[in-house]
Amino acid sequence: MTRRTDLDALRIVLCAAVILLHAFMIFSADPYYHIKSAQPSPFASIAAEFLRVTAMVTFFAIAGYAAVTSLRRRSPLQFMRERALRLLVPLAVGIWTSGTIIKYVEMMHGRDLGLHGLRKARTLQAMLDVEPDVPLGFFDFFPRNLGILNLLTWSHLWFLAYLFLISLMLLPLLLWLARRAPNSAKLNAVVLYLPALPLGLYVTASHAYWPYLPNLIADWANFIYFAMYMAFGAAIAAWPGIEVQMRAQAPRFAVLMALAFIGVAYFGVSTAGRVFVGVTAWFAVCTALGFATRYKPSATAALTYLTEATLPVYIIHHAALLLIGLEVMNLPLPVWGKVAVVWLATIAVSLAVYHWLIRPWRPMRWLAGMSTAPAVSARDSAAAEPALSR
Repeated sequence: MTRRTDLDALRIVLCAAVILLHAFMIFSADPYYHIKSAQPSPFASIAAEFLRVTAMVTFFAIAGYAAVTSLRRRSPLQFMRERALRLLVPLAVGIWTSGTIIKYVEMMHGRDLGLHGLRKARTLQAMLDVEPDVPLGFFDFFPRNLGILNLLTWSHLWFLAYLFLISLMLLPLLLWLARRAPNSAKLNAVVLYLPALPLGLYVTASHAYWPYLPNLIADWANFIYFAMYMAFGAAIAAWPGIEVQMRAQAPRFAVLMALAFIGVAYFGVSTAGRVFVGVTAWFAVCTALGFATRYKPSATAALTYLTEATLPVYIIHHAALLLIGLEVMNLPLPVWGKVAVVWLATIAVSLAVYHWLIRPWRPMRWLAGMSTAPAVSARDSAAAEPALSR
């Protein structure tokens, strides 16, 4: 099977974009985040909104493509078994480890995000039912928090849970597309413009997207929304002619994405704003996939390394980012400088943890949702599925 290095590179970019999004969220006006700067920044608010509208839907589209290509080589049972191992195992481990750090930092910052939404945090002493004058540190919080639902969070790991459940829900469609012969006929370009408005109307009618709290239980509108993008990615795998048109139309898609996002920024949380969210997201996915095919990189050792690192880095980055953010957000620097420091430092720390604590060790690789043997070259990785597509 020919390796889709363009999709590998796009996953790496998207992983970096999600880390950047979380760095911006510290300084944005959106209250639904684990830690917040005292002074929100309009620049950070706009940048965070753009990344949030565009990044995750693109991840789901890529995942749909990868699911169909995987099912061409696996039975449905093998496919779901692999999904469980590579999504649910790191989800559980991430909740117990990274999620514990995130929840501790969040509550020490006076915030409590959960199924209830956002509220002022009770003291740890009250949550753990100990005397109010007893000092509590992290290792007083952990592992006692593991037995209290309100002291657990999956935070950014919602993506793994949603991806597993959507894969299960769409399995009949994915299997049907995988068993069809790929249709190489070129699609009429107009067809790729048509879904934008219906998606915007869906976001509006279902009151999706805002507030952005992917907790599954009260988030079915967004769950279905992400499933639509995964189905679109699956359709691309079955109809390569779609990619031909996305490649050709990519510059136009980029212009329409930018214009639609102006609508998001102008109207904000409103009926019109939700319409523009759907339109922006659609053209963002088409733009990303179209330009990715235009600038397909060569298979290199660096690309192989970073492709394999995407899932572990995605899992571990958020706890590191919050700890770094606590130290940086009150420094006498402009917001863009603080964001840059948090972003770059988080990437560096996450890659270091991956390189020395996860990559060399088979048990750690398994816990992080990776294959147990590292790919040592671009050729060796050609048969391996990319991390954040599973």
